[in-house]
Amino acid sequence: MSIFNLPDLGEGLPDAEIVRWLVKEGDTLTIDQPMVEMETAKAVVEVPSPIAGKITKFYGGPGDVIQTGSPLAEFDGAGNSAAPQSANQSKAEPTASNAIPAAQTTANEDFKLPDLGEGLPDAEIVRWLVKEGETVTVDQPMVEMETAKAVVEVPSPLAGTIAKLHGNAGDVIAVGAVLVSFGVAGTTQSAAACQSSESTSEEDRADSGTVVGSVQVGNTVVAESASAVVKALAKKLKVDLSQVSGSGANGAITQADVKAAAKTGRATASATSVAIVPSAGTQTNNPLAYRASPAVRALARKLNIDLGQCQASGKKGTITRDDVNAAASGTIKTTSRAAAIDSTAASTSASSSPRLPTVSVSREPQAIRGVRRAMAQGMAHSHATVVPTTLVEDVNISRWKKGTDSLARYIRAMVYACRVEPALNAWFDGENMERLLHPNVNIGIAIDTPDGLYVPVVHNVDQMNMVESRAAVQVLRDKVSNKGIKPADLANATVTLSNFGSIAGRYGTPVVSPPQVAILGTGRFRNELQLTDKGIENQRMLPLSLTFDHRACTGGEAARFLAAIMEDLAKAE
Repeated sequence: MSIFNLPDLGEGLPDAEIVRWLVKEGDTLTIDQPMVEMETAKAVVEVPSPIAGKITKFYGGPGDVIQTGSPLAEFDGAGNSAAPQSANQSKAEPTASNAIPAAQTTANEDFKLPDLGEGLPDAEIVRWLVKEGETVTVDQPMVEMETAKAVVEVPSPLAGTIAKLHGNAGDVIAVGAVLVSFGVAGTTQSAAACQSSESTSEEDRADSGTVVGSVQVGNTVVAESASAVVKALAKKLKVDLSQVSGSGANGAITQADVKAAAKTGRATASATSVAIVPSAGTQTNNPLAYRASPAVRALARKLNIDLGQCQASGKKGTITRDDVNAAASGTIKTTSRAAAIDSTAASTSASSSPRLPTVSVSREPQAIRGVRRAMAQGMAHSHATVVPTTLVEDVNISRWKKGTDSLARYIRAMVYACRVEPALNAWFDGENMERLLHPNVNIGIAIDTPDGLYVPVVHNVDQMNMVESRAAVQVLRDKVSNKGIKPADLANATVTLSNFGSIAGRYGTPVVSPPQVAILGTGRFRNELQLTDKGIENQRMLPLSLTFDHRACTGGEAARFLAAIMEDLAKAE
């Protein structure tokens, strides 16, 4: 028999919920056949079969929460495996002492930085969670790595002793480069193997929220007989397992026990009661004790806020940035966004002057990481390679009807200009002196965020109408906001739009992102007196700034491109 454990679904969260099984027990599956739909905090993901063979057992049904690394399905082992590292090749049988055999790792084994699901070539070390010489367990978080999107905890792939940490905080490690060396033989047993452990050492207590054994509640250690799946379900339903009597074998707590407790409400955990209660002012030793994204965890560390102090307001009990900020300011976040808006409006109207946002400023130097580091590198590359020239002009948009979507009009005008003058819808290779004109238009939309600048791409926008293009932009904005943007969403732009005027600014010199050759900046609207056929009238004017790479485009081509944009924008609709 082969056991397939739930892999990390690229969300940086410790578990996922079964939505529905796409196959039945007894079915014979092929490699990569969709097997089950799992829901994380951000998306519903199809999990494919890693094995060609008969599926003999499901470890959970719809609504059950499965922890990453816990058993998901059992196969008869008759087929080939596409990813043998994801499945146990033999089913461990417990001995009389409940010990579960584990494979031995070899000495001096190197663990290389895996692709963290970002599609980027490297990641930066934020901080090590372990030390050289320390003995770690399977799936124990070892290091926090920051990519262009989020801070990700990288767990240990095996149990053993750490011989060497390759890099310090602030170092950038390439994907595939050695991250950790294990110098002493260890075991690759799963967290379920810890079920037989009855140790009460500090290390065991620190991991009590993620393995079966003892759980510390306040200052009391209570015996808990529950699987990782049951623990996750209890956390979701806010059930205190220390108050639940198990009906399973040897008193084990089952999912039915947890659901029954949640239904009756007798064992429901209070707002301040959690599986692990840290002391005041300290961070819990268990990084997965609370549901929060890596970015939120990083913010909590920055503000020195224990996640246990936060009142979770996100989906499925997830702690959000607002929850952390609320804890930092000592306020209680309202449960309704509308209520928060009403409260803000009331306080503003009651005051003679608007309240300004509180900004924490430090004179300590701050390392540039993640999205900002990627932005800085991109700007430096552009400055070193592009020969930029900027044309500025104003277009009269007074004929626009009330309620016109300006962003949709900008996109339509750019598509029209790309047809009139294809030279600016192109890529340029300066080393080989080659130019590639694109038949389709993929517009990058610059989006400003607190983390830095994102430029997601609306692909094949020339095949969309204004409603469709605007909807596509909103989807990308939502992905950026939810940290769900994928590498494919940021790739292959042929020309870029920067709508800085939605904030402030009339003209600018936007930066071209190679291999593209052009970027359009749209400034802030203004009313201006203009001489018309009817005399001097108040007209609405839109400032435009077009930067182009003069190596790839002539001034005439750029001027014709800008004139075509103005022609389309000047239309009533």
